[in-house]
Amino acid sequence: MARVGITRFLPVPVVVLAALLFGFAGASGDRVQVQPLAKPRVSIIGSPQVVFDWSREACVSGSYPDQPARAFRDLRGHIQLLLSHYVNYRLIGSSLNDLRPDCRPVLSSPEDPRPSSFADREWIASVFTRDGRNIWALVHDEYQGNRHPGRCPSGSYYRCWYNAVTLARSKDGGRTYEPARRGSRGLVAAPSFRYRPDLGSRGVFAPSNIVRGSDGASYALVRVRDLSGREGDCAMRTAHISSPGAWRAWDGEGFELRFHDPYRFPDRPRLPCELIEPEAVAAMTESLTYNRALHRYLLVGLALPGPSSVGSKVRGLYYSTSTDLVHWAPRTLIAPAVTNHSHRCGGPSAIAYPSVIDPASSSKTFATSGRRPFLYYTLLHYDRCHLTANRDLMRVRLEIGR
Repeated sequence: MARVGITRFLPVPVVVLAALLFGFAGASGDRVQVQPLAKPRVSIIGSPQVVFDWSREACVSGSYPDQPARAFRDLRGHIQLLLSHYVNYRLIGSSLNDLRPDCRPVLSSPEDPRPSSFADREWIASVFTRDGRNIWALVHDEYQGNRHPGRCPSGSYYRCWYNAVTLARSKDGGRTYEPARRGSRGLVAAPSFRYRPDLGSRGVFAPSNIVRGSDGASYALVRVRDLSGREGDCAMRTAHISSPGAWRAWDGEGFELRFHDPYRFPDRPRLPCELIEPEAVAAMTESLTYNRALHRYLLVGLALPGPSSVGSKVRGLYYSTSTDLVHWAPRTLIAPAVTNHSHRCGGPSAIAYPSVIDPASSSKTFATSGRRPFLYYTLLHYDRCHLTANRDLMRVRLEIGR
């Protein structure tokens, strides 16, 4: 069973967040802060714990964590943690330390062959609820042209991947979700151009957690990639979480840009938003919380080093902080990490999808964090150098301070 406790610690030699997950983070300042932020630090401490062991607990081969872990408290006081894949499952229990798999899917993908429908394969990416009964979810929606006859000459998944973000809703406390298809197909954020085969992965991807702004609105980050391959993060907000068309993107001065359905409006090659601080945060969207120890928004993700990044110039796990969600401090290395893109045959297993979840958070969706949250991540396993469905959900303690 997926219960987490001291008996499920892994021995230190198995730690794969690079060089024994050394708990060091360099210091960086936040150029938009009101007061100086003295040496913000995010360190990994302790040993990894198994949250979900695929080899023993998977309901089907495809029930594994393929998005950053998202959790919420439901109307009965239970904790639900989503195992998001194109058939979405959940873990449920009395606390984050006592989670068990529920083998009834909460959302299955429509697999519609029309790219204009934005309803092919769907991953629940982030959730919002006020009462634990009605849950709104941002959905990472992939059109996989390689799976549909005549849609992808190369037959390559990565070359024919077209992505958008849609909205889903649960009315029964998270047991089932249904797409909010009203109003332009339930689109929250779409690319500004129509599907084009063999161009490479393009569109709007991987929503972060939904967090509350100082104005009371809901905010999230999404990763965007335009026709040319230019990539970065987009910030968006809404005052009406139930309306998919109410989200507005950052335009460089305010949140005034509206996402349009490219199948109902003219096709445009440009990005649907203004990129936020690409030198500072690259395209990290995996984990966004408001951290009460730093009094800043905390963004954590996997990234390559950049000219302004702080710490050793290596691929790894990074963090950045912000006061307003659009201006970010240069990302700082927490620890080097092996990812699926850098994995070498015979080397350490790779990780994916880091997500900060704090058991002490007062937020129903764990949208806040404190001094000692957990970092959840997916541990990837390989067979004869090929990635398999064997993917475990792990967690390790963080220490955050200044």
